[in-house]
Formats: sequence, structure tokens, C-alpha cells
Amino acid sequence: MKHHNNNKRSTSSGSLLKKAAPCLLALCGQTLTLTPAVAAVSDAEVEELRAMIAKLQKKIDEIEASQHEVAQTVAANAAASSRSEVPTKSGNLLPEGVTLYGALDSGVERITNVGRNEKVLDRVPSTTGWAPSKVGLDFRHNVNDSIAAVGKAEMGIYLDSGDSGQGSRLFGRQAYIGIDSPFGSLTFGRQYSMLLYGLVGGEILGPNIQGIGSIDAYIPNARHDNAVVWRAKFDQLSLGAHYSFGRETADGSVPGSGTCGGEDVTDVSRCRSWSAMAKYNDPRFGLAVAIDNQYGGDGAQAVFYNGSAPIPMTSASDEDSRFTANGYLRLGGLKLAAGWLRREVSTKVRDVNQDTTWLQGVYSLTPKVLLDGGMFHVDNTDKGTDEDRSANLYVLRGTYRIDTQLSTYLSLAFMDNDSNSAYGVSAGGAGAAPVAGNSQFGTMLGVRYTF
Repeated sequence: MKHHNNNKRSTSSGSLLKKAAPCLLALCGQTLTLTPAVAAVSDAEVEELRAMIAKLQKKIDEIEASQHEVAQTVAANAAASSRSEVPTKSGNLLPEGVTLYGALDSGVERITNVGRNEKVLDRVPSTTGWAPSKVGLDFRHNVNDSIAAVGKAEMGIYLDSGDSGQGSRLFGRQAYIGIDSPFGSLTFGRQYSMLLYGLVGGEILGPNIQGIGSIDAYIPNARHDNAVVWRAKFDQLSLGAHYSFGRETADGSVPGSGTCGGEDVTDVSRCRSWSAMAKYNDPRFGLAVAIDNQYGGDGAQAVFYNGSAPIPMTSASDEDSRFTANGYLRLGGLKLAAGWLRREVSTKVRDVNQDTTWLQGVYSLTPKVLLDGGMFHVDNTDKGTDEDRSANLYVLRGTYRIDTQLSTYLSLAFMDNDSNSAYGVSAGGAGAAPVAGNSQFGTMLGVRYTF
């Protein structure tokens, strides 16, 4: 048998060679009617050809397996790329509809006249600065042009110690899921009271370390567990309502409230709460009203931060109610805000009323320099003792915007207590209150980064 050299390269695929291999093996397996010498040579050549074909078959199998793996990888990458990903400001990738956001805020504060010895306290505060530190995930998935799934998981951070805020909860600030539609959003979970939304715009200083939170710590911490919330916006009109089946399951989440988990089949009314809000916002002015009502139960209490003892709210008929009416007006680069907050605690053994009024303003001196501040007056009437407790708080804050995300600020405040009041100037954490009749001066120098 003669061997013929073929210089032409095959253009067939690996699969064609694979199909041809059995035919070659079958041909080589036939008995050749040749002379003994030629037959012996042919048998050797057949074995060599069989070995060569076996190697080729093994190589073809390896190539096809590799091509299958590549095809799977390409398909997986194509499927992943079909789900749009968006970069955050920090460069990380998140699925479409998920936003990572947060704020880191800390500094050093000084407080005078602390305690009976009237000491000066210097510290890095825990709970707030210009505003609290937080990290959260905001979720929105558009089902169609009018329906979307929405959710949020937001945690508070104490930068002085690294602890989680709101009673060491993981997502103590907000944690909910729901549906958004043209008729508003309906969400379920741990959520803000409508009282807080009703104050946005008409209360400029907000959760500043010196502000309304120094008088009533519930205001910047108005959140409820086990809540169903409806919110809607119709042009310039915003409406909202919430109902909680058990407002507070962990101690320390809302200052001065104790624990009141509710959702109790033996007493379905205990520890429930509700709130409602209506507000009108215009570029030139805004008006808002809101109400918040909490019911008592085992472990619940009401605290006034004027030095008086906590008031137990052990019965489901005990109530802690707040009502606010407020508004703002814009005059060129100046924004003025004023408001009134009424609080009524009514229990079987004691009734206490509190009225807080304020006048605040904010003005941009330059695009980078912001100046704001306010005056607060608070009156308490304790019907059990006929004892009035009042105080005045004055706050001035200057903020320098280094860029759109980074700012430094200096906040100054003076709390002027009457002889029966012991309001503290700082909302930055416990352990800094004066004794009744003593006033306090507080300063806070800090830095704030948002993302």
C-alpha cells in the first residue's frame, strides 16, 4: 500500500471528523487479501492508524468540551448584562433600582453646667450632629408604567462607638416593603410617623444636636414597628396616614417610650398608634398639620425632658398625643418658618400638657456658606401638681459646604430654664442634663459627609 501526502488542510469541523472516525476504524478492520509480507505491513500500519485516530478522537472531545464551557460562560454573561447595573458614587455596582445612600456626621461638643456639680462636659456625641449618621438601601422596581415595588432598609450608626442606633437594631431607622401606584404608596414594616413628615419644611433645624429634639426627643425619633403606612402626593398637596399594631418592640429605639410591643390577642388595643398628615408645598410658602397618637400597655411610659419623672402608661386607655401646625415663607434667599406643637399625656393617674412654639430661619450667605437658627419656647402644665415648667432655647448654626457631599459646621445654643425646668441643651446623648433652674450653653464643631 502506498501512502499519499495531502497538503490541503481540512475545512471540516471537529464534529465531521468525529463522524468520519468510525468509518475509518471499520475500513481498517477489514481483512486484506494481500501477500503475507504485504499483509504484515498493512497490519502494522492499521494499528498505527488506529492509535492516531484514537488520539484525534480524544483531542476532538477535549475541544468540544471546551467550546461547551465557553458557550455557557457567554450565555451567563449575556444574561447578567441584560440586567442593567448602575454604579454608585463610590464605584460599586448595584442592581438597577437599588440605591445605596447615607451620611456620616460627627465632631466634638462642649456643654456647660452639667449635673449638680455644674461641670463642663467635652465629648464626641453619639446620636446626632448636624443630623444623625446612617446607611441605607432604597429599592424601587417598576412593574409597569404605573405600578412599582418599593422598599427601604436603613440603619443608624453611633460614630463614637460604632454601635447600631435605635436600641442596637440592624435596621432601626426604617425597614419596609410595599407597592407604589398613582393612588399613593402602601408600605409595611418599621416606618416614620406622619408627625415627622408634617414637620419637614416648617421646622428648619430638624434633628440638629441643638433644636427641637432637645425639648422633645420623640420628634426626630418618631418611628413605629408593625406599621402600615399610606402616603400620596397630588400636585402640591401631600397626604399620609399610619397605623401600628404594636409600636415599640425594643427598648431604646424611641427615647423615653419604654417598650410596648402590642399585637396581643388578650388585649388587642394595647400599644397601638396612629398618625395622619396633610401639607401644601409651594415654592414660595408651605403649610402643614399633623397628629400622632400612641396608646399605652405594659412597659410603656411617657417622658418630658424637663427633669420630671417618667409617667407610666400601663393601660391601653392611656394616651400620648401630639399635634402640630406649621408653615414656611420664602423671601428671596431667606426662608422663615414658624410652628406650634401641642403634646397631651393622659393617664389614669396623671395628665400633663406641653406647648412648644418656634420661629426659625435659613439664609445662604454665599453658595458655600449657609446660616440658620431659631428660637424655641416651651411650657409644661402638670395638672397633678399645678406646677409650670418653661424654658427658652436659642440656636445659631453655620455650615460651610466644601463640595456637594462634604461640609463642616459650627452650632451654638443656649438653653434658658426657669426655676422648675431642667431641659438640656444637647440631644446628642444621655448624661448631659442640668439640674432644675440651671441654664446651659452648648457648642458643636463637626464634619458631615453624605453619599
